[in-house]
Amino acid sequence: MVKLNKVDHEIIEILKRIFLTRNVHPLYSDDNLRVWMIRAFFLVSVAGLLVRITAMLSGKVISTEMSAGINMPIAIFFGILFLHINNESENASLIVFILTWLSIVIGLYV
Repeated sequence: MVKLNKVDHEIIEILKRIFLTRNVHPLYSDDNLRVWMIRAFFLVSVAGLLVRITAMLSGKVISTEMSAGINMPIAIFFGILFLHINNESENASLIVFILTWLSIVIGLYV
């Protein structure tokens, strides 16, 4: 198992703040707006993936326009997430590299 260092724990805390904080009002501060945007693009990405999975299971052909429309929110979500993590954290870590790899694989092969 991979041993997490101090920076990895810091990134886990940032992710907990993003996804587990309640009552985020985007107009109160810029930080709240970033958290709200990350959550919004996450939900749009999940909805797009559900549409893609449903279309594939029903046997429908996914056009390139539909594929691009589904992949765009995923790319924006990971881009904003990485910018926020890099803004909040001071050093690079193993988790950032894994998340970067995951976003590249999803963007290329899904």
